[in-house]
Amino acid sequence: MKGEIAKFDINWSKYLREMIIMKLKELKRKRVVLDASVIVKWFCDEEYTDIALRIRDKFFEGDLNVVVPELMFYEVLNAVRYNEVFSKKDKWDIIDDLFSVDFDVVIPDREILSEAMKLALKTDTPIYDNVYLAVSRSAKCSFITADERYVDKIKANDVVFLGDWG
Repeated sequence: MKGEIAKFDINWSKYLREMIIMKLKELKRKRVVLDASVIVKWFCDEEYTDIALRIRDKFFEGDLNVVVPELMFYEVLNAVRYNEVFSKKDKWDIIDDLFSVDFDVVIPDREILSEAMKLALKTDTPIYDNVYLAVSRSAKCSFITADERYVDKIKANDVVFLGDWG
């Protein structure tokens, strides 16, 4: 009838209980920061792609939460743009693929960028590489990269080289 309010039969206590259980499971999942050098390997066959795909599978299965700075999207797409292995259609599809994934995206703030600058100056490494490490420290989780030169320069316990993961 016109003007009536629709009534829904919702068991709110059951709904809230399920939401709490879901959130608790999410909190128990291990969190990692992945940089573009790892995520690019989800789309092309390179050295250590097998390991990157195992990480991706754990993420898709719900065993891992993947945290990334917003910068990751730009870096992955830049790498894809210059990779001749991909057709133009592939390059457009990868944009859709990246946005279909439920990453925990961090927009760097003053604290994260200050930490990245501090690390860059201390280790003579690029700011953009250090943004990932600063995000991982802010999120209190490990950072996984396929950039072996960065790992060698940074010499930090919370940075894991992709080839050593697992």
